Amino acid sequence: MAELAVAIVADDLTGAMDAAAPFARRGARTGVVIAPEHLAEVIGRDDLPEVLAINTESRHLSASEAAARVAEACGALLPLAPRVLFKKIDSTLRGNVVAECLAARRSSQRGLLISPAVPAQGRTLHDGQVFVHGAPLAATDYGRDARSVPPVEPLPTLFARQGLVIPVIPAGEMPNETDVIVDALNEADLRVLARRMLATPGRWLVVGAAGLSEALAVESCPSPSGPVPPAPPLDNVLIAVGSRCDQARRQVACLCEAVPSLPIIHAMEKSGAAQPAAARQKLVLPGSQSSPGYTSEQVAQGMARCVEGLLDTQPGQAPLLFLTGGDTAMAVLARLGVRQVELAGEWASGVAWGWLDGDRQRPIMTKAGGFGDDALLMRLGQASTTRG
Repeated sequence: MAELAVAIVADDLTGAMDAAAPFARRGARTGVVIAPEHLAEVIGRDDLPEVLAINTESRHLSASEAAARVAEACGALLPLAPRVLFKKIDSTLRGNVVAECLAARRSSQRGLLISPAVPAQGRTLHDGQVFVHGAPLAATDYGRDARSVPPVEPLPTLFARQGLVIPVIPAGEMPNETDVIVDALNEADLRVLARRMLATPGRWLVVGAAGLSEALAVESCPSPSGPVPPAPPLDNVLIAVGSRCDQARRQVACLCEAVPSLPIIHAMEKSGAAQPAAARQKLVLPGSQSSPGYTSEQVAQGMARCVEGLLDTQPGQAPLLFLTGGDTAMAVLARLGVRQVELAGEWASGVAWGWLDGDRQRPIMTKAGGFGDDALLMRLGQASTTRG
């Protein structure tokens, strides 16, 4: 049976994409399976990639359901003897972090090594507590997530409540315990941690976010292991922003101010969804008033229907899909019948890109809603209109 260099188990689609993208950017053959029901088909093929991520789509499930999905995914991946088994968690601890980590720990019989810091996005870990741009997690916009409110306690408290006492190791120190939480304040801290993990393959169940996967990619592939494809053309782009977080709103506002001619389609408003724009650059939003009265699931499905309708108006001219927000990205790809994404790299930090089911005529980019600076979408929109 083929073996994997890196196996990644994530609880949502954008998380799976941004955790795997650093390896693709450095030339590793990398794939993302968008849902558990497609995993057996992918790992049964002869052309298994070096790095494989699976989206268990479990962030919004109950703790027991999420744990069961993670255990099943780990059970399928472990026979492939991954050198690194990576449990991707949200950097702001949304979802079933503890339940999923404990399930993966039981399945893998590996010790937990936890560090969800993403310093490039302002997320650090100090004394086992997540900070976002220097503020405690509970005091930030992420602490008020509408669908998945993160816990306010530090990680050691959360695990101790479930019967597992895990010490916190200061940044830069060598973990010797069976299970550890390791502080990280910058990328250098994560690089040191990655080097030490790679020196003992098979020992750790690595738990983290895009910051730690980036460090692992850099340390395991000091130079690109193969040719890295250029980013796709940006002259035909469909941007769908389903995330409701403040950062996504700021990015949309910046884009609209910089590109006032950009057509906007409101997916949850019948008049907007029924009149798809003919332009080669478009922006799809839930609604002009943030879609009051709709649940997050209804918004994601409405966005997916709208995107599918817009694609149907351009037969043979598949645009680059730019999907922001894990729920929206998953709803769109499920509606399009996609099984996996062949990753090619990153367009920008936290923006993964690749091809739907490996089809070079169907490019995609994804971004977690809270990732990126205010001008990220503006740069994409300006590049689109310049090339167009």
